[in-house]
Amino acid sequence: MRFQKAMRDNSVQGNRPTSRVRRPLQQLKIQRLAYVMVVGDFSMKKHDHRNPTILDVARVARVGRMTVSRVINDSPAVRPSTRRRVLSAIAQLGYQQNEAARMLQGKRAKMIGLIVPDLSDAFFASCAHTVQHIAHDHGYMTLVASSERDIEAEVAHAQLMATRKLSGILVVTSTQGGDERLSRLQKTGLPIVAFDRPIEGIQTDCVVVENRQGAEMASQHLIEHGHRNIACIGYDETTYTTMERVGGYLNVMRAANHKPNVVVDLDTFEKLRRWVAKACKGSGRTTAIFSLNAVLSIWILRALAELGLSVPDDVALIGFDDFELAPLISTPLTTVAQSPVAIASRAITLLLDRINRAGTQTDVAKIVLPMTLIVRNSCGCGRPQG
Repeated sequence: MRFQKAMRDNSVQGNRPTSRVRRPLQQLKIQRLAYVMVVGDFSMKKHDHRNPTILDVARVARVGRMTVSRVINDSPAVRPSTRRRVLSAIAQLGYQQNEAARMLQGKRAKMIGLIVPDLSDAFFASCAHTVQHIAHDHGYMTLVASSERDIEAEVAHAQLMATRKLSGILVVTSTQGGDERLSRLQKTGLPIVAFDRPIEGIQTDCVVVENRQGAEMASQHLIEHGHRNIACIGYDETTYTTMERVGGYLNVMRAANHKPNVVVDLDTFEKLRRWVAKACKGSGRTTAIFSLNAVLSIWILRALAELGLSVPDDVALIGFDDFELAPLISTPLTTVAQSPVAIASRAITLLLDRINRAGTQTDVAKIVLPMTLIVRNSCGCGRPQG
């Protein structure tokens, strides 16, 4: 009896492993089914989230592939309503152009180069910001470089940009005489637009301001305050902007029968401070200064403060180029204002037009923008205006 009971007990216990084995097998089948479902779902998602193509954009916008291509390349031959529809489809699908594929097809990259003399100068920094903003709105990235007022660095930057197959280059040149190497780059079909100053020896679009007229306004204003000993100071004596501004100053001084005093080699604060200490004290001293750029204006204010001279009681001052803090300093600065936003906007517009009309012959454009004298206190006027 005990043996039979034991056999029954063992028989019952022996059945348990069978159920234990079957259960994992059933679970495994469920897991395999779940795995298949997950893999299937992943493959579907991958398919749904493939990179959209130009054909997808054309289908959503209900236009042809060539129309999408014209919008991407910013061609003017597209109606505004169609352009908006294509841009909306691009945004909806998240379409991005393959730059590597473009370059393999021999096309230029959707990138613009910008070369300026000095990015620490507020004027050029503002120009760079404007160029980048407008270029981005037209689907272009901007590569920015500073030449540090060195023509060799300027040419090297331009040559390197050309090897990257950029669509075009904006240049604020650092030389008065131009450079044949820049001309050779242009002859390869690379669009080049100059601004702030033209590039000698190159037939290219440029955007400049009335530098001479602005200098004349500043110099005449100081004369009207009764000053005779007016100094014109700056650096970069060989650049177009310096020469034009000095020319305007000389015109006014000679017309008034006053002796000109031009100093255009003050390229460091230490040099300028030594000049101020010598020129603005003693008999026959300089009583007014016309500064040729914003950097120098700031240096002058600092040097005069360190030497215990006040503006405008001891020395009157007018600076070329307005800047954000000019009306906020202890003696608000009178300036000759040019708009970096306006200059850079016109320059990038000319370049984009050149890029869109690649291969066609059009006349070279020269745009000249006006200047404004913003009268504050540093010139001797009783209260700020403008």
